[in-house]
Amino acid sequence: MIVSALATSVGINLGLTVLLAAVYSLLRRRRPYGDVYSPRRPYAPLESWLAAAWRRTEDDIHAAAGLDGVVFVRIFAFSIKVFTAAAVLGVGVLMPVNFLGDQLRQIDFSDLPNKSVDLFSVSNVQDGSNMLWLHFSAAYVITGVSCYLLYYEYKYISGKRLEYFMTSNPLPQHFTVLVRAIPVTDGGSVSDAVDKFFKEYHPSTYLSHTVVHQTGKLRRLINDAENMCTKLANLKSARHSYGDPPGKFLGLFGRNDLLGKYQKRLEDLEENVRMEQSDATRSRQEIPAAFVSFRSRYGAANAIYIRQLDNPTEWQTEHAPDPHDVYWPFFSTSFMERWLFKFVVFVASTVLILLFLLVSAFVQGLTYMDQLEAWLPFLKNILEIAVVSQLVTGYLPSVILHFLSSYVPSIMKLFSTMQGFISVSGIERSACNKMLRFTVWSVFFANVLTGSALGQLNIFLNPKEIPSRLAVVVPAQASFFIAYVVTSWTSIASELTQTAALLYHLWGSCAKCCKRDDTKPPSMPYHSEIPRVLLFGLLGLTYFIVSPLILPFVLVYFCLGYFIFRNQLFNVYSPKYDTGGKFWPIVHNATIFSLVLMHIIAIGVFGLKKLPLAASLLAYNMILFVQLFG
Repeated sequence: MIVSALATSVGINLGLTVLLAAVYSLLRRRRPYGDVYSPRRPYAPLESWLAAAWRRTEDDIHAAAGLDGVVFVRIFAFSIKVFTAAAVLGVGVLMPVNFLGDQLRQIDFSDLPNKSVDLFSVSNVQDGSNMLWLHFSAAYVITGVSCYLLYYEYKYISGKRLEYFMTSNPLPQHFTVLVRAIPVTDGGSVSDAVDKFFKEYHPSTYLSHTVVHQTGKLRRLINDAENMCTKLANLKSARHSYGDPPGKFLGLFGRNDLLGKYQKRLEDLEENVRMEQSDATRSRQEIPAAFVSFRSRYGAANAIYIRQLDNPTEWQTEHAPDPHDVYWPFFSTSFMERWLFKFVVFVASTVLILLFLLVSAFVQGLTYMDQLEAWLPFLKNILEIAVVSQLVTGYLPSVILHFLSSYVPSIMKLFSTMQGFISVSGIERSACNKMLRFTVWSVFFANVLTGSALGQLNIFLNPKEIPSRLAVVVPAQASFFIAYVVTSWTSIASELTQTAALLYHLWGSCAKCCKRDDTKPPSMPYHSEIPRVLLFGLLGLTYFIVSPLILPFVLVYFCLGYFIFRNQLFNVYSPKYDTGGKFWPIVHNATIFSLVLMHIIAIGVFGLKKLPLAASLLAYNMILFVQLFG
């Protein structure tokens, strides 16, 4: 990619980002869009969203979004600190050294727009040059900064988790264990089996139990009743803020009395819930699962962490989820069914990653004009136009990759749901791990290797050659990933405008039969957003030595995300669960992986650049790093 193509991509995405922010600032002040841009506080007084996001403290975030929200915001804060230091070193020291090198060409400032961005990479430094020791020192400095900040964040969040458990009031789920795969004798009941088993093996700590029943219809009625309560609360809040709506003229024209209508529907739903509860109790549609309560937390922990019988497929125990976090459909699955589902999901996830390799190969083909002309010879004359070639090579590939990748989180969440988790938080944490693996392999490694995919598939078969091979293929894709990061500005700015929700709202306004009522605000999609943020941390660290030009663009992304998601956590997303910060270990491990990969690539670079002493010192440093933090 040439500099002018990168500048075109930066200009387009910067313009779109500013446009989306302006649209959001305009529409959010209009009352009809309150349920789109502020469903948590649809009738709260409006102020500048940017200033409000800046003023809010961590305690405010904790109160609004729980400890998971605090952890998510601190991912951005941690990344901003790391990449501020990285950008100072990369742009202030490494980029001038790279550009003043003459490995690729003699300097010609007059034709800079038509030069390749590779001139800003380490590839332009002469082999064996002493200037490479600046890159070596920078790798040590950024590793030290990242490790210190990582240690500080881990210690801080660990303290927050301890405070979370020490200050929270005792809740029923703290003393309760979920038991599945309960064996039942012929003629017996699940309730009798549970009571007999725990009185025999846990007589001093066992308190009571509740057997799970088949109550799908009851759950749907309860959800409808909860939604109706939310509508009533929003309607009462609107009337308190804006007064009663005008009544019908002569009983013929005007608005219906929605308050009375909703209250009547809520009363009907409550009556239906009571009837269904009575029917479920009489029918005794038991499934082999039960919530077992103990007299102390120690008794519950003892039941969880000690195997109940020699047969591991029976009497399986696990933590009971929060009542609002329970996911009911898979309570009745057996051990073998869950094992089979996990195997099927593993195969399906692997197939999805392999299929995405084809997408990556196609996207990479768009970044090379000669290859694109070979694929589509009838477009040769059009592609020779400067503006068209800059758009196709600098903007279109990253847009396609962003668009196709946006559908993967919902697929991964579906896969995690099939594995038999009994909590929404468990499903999302599993989907988060799947998305992270998918992102690393299908977005990073796939695009790194598919430049010549068939020749690079054996890169991991010989571990000794990994550093040198990565040192060749990673710099070759620097321009693509720079464009990918720049395109992400528009992607994260679209979070403000809530495009899908806005279109649905506008459709409902035009088609009255499909008009959407006020319902519960959505929950934060941590399973898709956390891997996306970690990907840009991976890109920034792995390209820190290779192509520091990427660093300011990555830093801009994290700054945008910091302000945008602080606003969204207050106004849009409402937490459905709180894991107490369990997402941070995913962030911690991903950052360590990124640092190790940075060292592997740097070792290969110094080896290719004929600086073996630097490569040996970095290898020794990487071994110590893995031993300390691995």
